[in-house]
Amino acid sequence: MTLYVKRPVLIKNVVTENFKKQMLEELSNAIKQIEIRLEQMEFRGRRMIADIGKKDQRKLSGLQEELKQEREKQGQLKEDLEYKLSEIEKLQVGDVFVSGIYDSPVKIDVGDKIMEKLSQAEIIVEDGIVIQITE
Repeated sequence: MTLYVKRPVLIKNVVTENFKKQMLEELSNAIKQIEIRLEQMEFRGRRMIADIGKKDQRKLSGLQEELKQEREKQGQLKEDLEYKLSEIEKLQVGDVFVSGIYDSPVKIDVGDKIMEKLSQAEIIVEDGIVIQITE
């Protein structure tokens, strides 16, 4: 009997100038998008508050709370991205950077050593090319 189960696969990137430049650019762009979203949200929020405030005080309170929660959520996301940006800036060429964990199916047969089959695999990537796979 054969069974397929999932196991974690760790993706690691070898830091190169190209990788570092790309990551810094992606994170900077994501931070800018959040800043733009926050500005737009503030502008629309002020306009909605002005419109609703004249009509229904109860709705106004709910809207203000929603806007506050969304600002906090976006602010936290921005802080997280800024932290990642600072961590990427510290990396040196040749360092190894963990970029994610994915699930992969693994075939298990009767007689297999289960811990070997379910242990975490790794894929090491350099400039978008897989250079090593360990199981």
